[in-house]
Amino acid sequence: MRKTRRTYKDSLFRDIFNNEKRLPEIYECLEGASADIHDIRLTTMDEVFFDSEKNDVSFIVKNRHIILLEHQSTVNDNMPLRILWYIAELYRQHVTAKSPYQSKRIDLPAPKFYVFYNGRANMPKQWQLRLSDAFGDTKGAMELIVEVININDAAGNELLDKCAPLKAYSTFVAKVRESVHEGCTLEQAVPRAIQYCIANGYLTEYFTEKQEKEVFDMVSFQWDQELALEVRAEEAREEGMEKGMEKERVFSIRSLMANLQLTAEKAMDALSIPKEEQARYKAML
Repeated sequence: MRKTRRTYKDSLFRDIFNNEKRLPEIYECLEGASADIHDIRLTTMDEVFFDSEKNDVSFIVKNRHIILLEHQSTVNDNMPLRILWYIAELYRQHVTAKSPYQSKRIDLPAPKFYVFYNGRANMPKQWQLRLSDAFGDTKGAMELIVEVININDAAGNELLDKCAPLKAYSTFVAKVRESVHEGCTLEQAVPRAIQYCIANGYLTEYFTEKQEKEVFDMVSFQWDQELALEVRAEEAREEGMEKGMEKERVFSIRSLMANLQLTAEKAMDALSIPKEEQARYKAML
């Protein structure tokens, strides 16, 4: 059995689901086909990959399918591109270096891509992300489809009723958030969520065997990532608004210069643009 290397920078999702014992149930729920532990071969990449990113879970089933699972707490429309990188690397590892140059066709496991979303934004139960969406109006010769599944309880996704490990993970995250919302610190919320899951049969074996501090460290790292992404998104929104204002001002300066025959300096004075900012706007004209 292949073991993935664990670090505190692994997410809780990655730690729970990189386990051959849990993946047959995941596979059956997603694909409607049965598999047992002997049919599963983990292929999750342990090394740091593309700007400190690692894929969450990947596994091959009976050499028929290669499944990539990713967990996201924020909506990321670029996920098809990331998964394209991942699957290219996984196929590279799957064959020998000489294989692509042989005349005989190489049999490959068929890829299936899933993202489990449990962020705070109100999203539908399920939707698709397509690589071709990034091409705009231009038609391309490639497509890659990612199924995004909302695993928040509020979304009412039927998959959670069929798949106990996913339901347990979703419940744990929901309990942590609920406690934090009620005023608990993360240090208080994680043990409460662990005890709730153990008492109610959600991944009881996992949470009983895991050290509480190890679970906290994984959740804390993920929590910090979520906050960082939220801050980044807010900064992007503010930057977008600022750039929009800049464009509007440049348009106004040009209009005054053209219609009233004003110099750039007089146009900027008329628009009450501060002197210390005028050189920057003049460079945009």
